[in-house]
Amino acid sequence: MLDWLSIVVLLLVGIVLIVVELIFIPGTTIFGIIGLLLTAAAVIVSFVGYGNALGFGILGIAAALLGITLFFSLRTGAWDKLSLKGSNQSRVNEEVKHNVWKGDRGIALSTLRPSGKVEFKETTVEVSTLGQYVDAGTEVRVVDVRPNKILVEPIVEG
Repeated sequence: MLDWLSIVVLLLVGIVLIVVELIFIPGTTIFGIIGLLLTAAAVIVSFVGYGNALGFGILGIAAALLGITLFFSLRTGAWDKLSLKGSNQSRVNEEVKHNVWKGDRGIALSTLRPSGKVEFKETTVEVSTLGQYVDAGTEVRVVDVRPNKILVEPIVEG
């Protein structure tokens, strides 16, 4: 027979897993199912080990703890500091009509690691290198133009 500590641990871990499922990783269902099973195991063990009176007491405590925890977790914004609020609004030459052709020369406006921005004929374009790092201010040449990707290499004088 399990002691009270085991029942409390099963109950708390089950509730924590249910909250994790609902707030942090919704849609996976595995944490929610495991949490539900652990919470149910705590209630069943309390019924079997301690009788109906304490079993219903643990069932009520489990329901109340879960309800209170979910209410305060969702209502007070307690998890806002841990959740992502922003979204990526950047684009990589999406449907941009540019006049950049193979062989054109430009100046790197940012460090290309291996991608960044280059200015060609007063037009700023997102480009990539063939793997090398290019410092800002370096003159580059277009080696290939693909849909949504322009490949450049640094121009080495000498």
